[in-house]
Amino acid sequence: MVYFYFIVIMHYSLPNRARYLAFAMSRLGFIFAAKGLTCCFMLLSVCRNMWRVLSLAFLGLTSLPMLASDLTLTTSFESTGPTGHVMQHSSTLMIHDQRSRAPGQNYVGNGQGKTYGPRFAIIGQCDLKQNITVDLDHQMYSVYSLPKGPTRAEYEAAVAKTKEQPETLTITIEVVDTSETKLIFGRVAHHYKIHSKREPSAGANAEKREEFTDGWYIEIPEYQQLRGCNPFAEFEGPKTQSVDLTSSGSQPINYQIILKSSGPAMTGSYRADTVTTTHAWVKNTDGSVHEYTDTRKQRITALSTDRLDPALFDAPPGYARVSEVKINPTIRGRTGQR
Repeated sequence: MVYFYFIVIMHYSLPNRARYLAFAMSRLGFIFAAKGLTCCFMLLSVCRNMWRVLSLAFLGLTSLPMLASDLTLTTSFESTGPTGHVMQHSSTLMIHDQRSRAPGQNYVGNGQGKTYGPRFAIIGQCDLKQNITVDLDHQMYSVYSLPKGPTRAEYEAAVAKTKEQPETLTITIEVVDTSETKLIFGRVAHHYKIHSKREPSAGANAEKREEFTDGWYIEIPEYQQLRGCNPFAEFEGPKTQSVDLTSSGSQPINYQIILKSSGPAMTGSYRADTVTTTHAWVKNTDGSVHEYTDTRKQRITALSTDRLDPALFDAPPGYARVSEVKINPTIRGRTGQR
């Protein structure tokens, strides 16, 4: 039950009904084109209440499953820490039907020298509820089952338990829509400015944090094809922003969430080009507080919907199956990723 309680908090998110409406409108446009505008106008002319007809149409269309689409997405990340040290890396995610593939290579070291681990790929098979880790250099792979989600009764009990905690964590999110739009890789991007604050009560095992994000957001409906990998998918709707609710250090979560939000629902849910400045106060085990500020940049550098080879999303033929694939370098040090 503790496991469920922790995961429920980590998956706390905001619904975004606007994306359903936009998606429904796009499907309605497709139906109008297929059947012809003449037929549509005839249908509307014999109806007393046109708005009711359209509302029912939108409702029906949003309940349809999304058509499968391939996606290759590359995102760059840049983080500037309190000392001014800049770290950069990029990641690529490929999606095909209910499966994903993310290549990578970990390393240890800094600018004076790095030692790399093997090239690898993490394959998510949401249809089979499992992940495959592939060591591309040593031609071997391992298979791991995805965690099983709770029953509805267990989920509701875990949510109820969060309301019984003695402490509180108040999260305030203010969204400002600048009304600016532009195309990023052929998709409409919306410019938002977001101010968020995390304010824990005196005894809460959570860090105080304030963030300012300025940037462009787009919709990536292809991500919905991977909902089968989320053990909480049946309890969650589409998301806009994830709320980071990690506890302070290794201390248990002992607080309930009070969420306050203002501003419009965000049409774009995924960061396409953003800059986030974070100011945080972290509690140390001795009771002292460490204060720091950092800046993170995130930008989509490539997006393609070209068809992908289905073989990329399964264990490579001829590779040996082993109980565990190790993807980190074997020497001691700080591990990074490229």
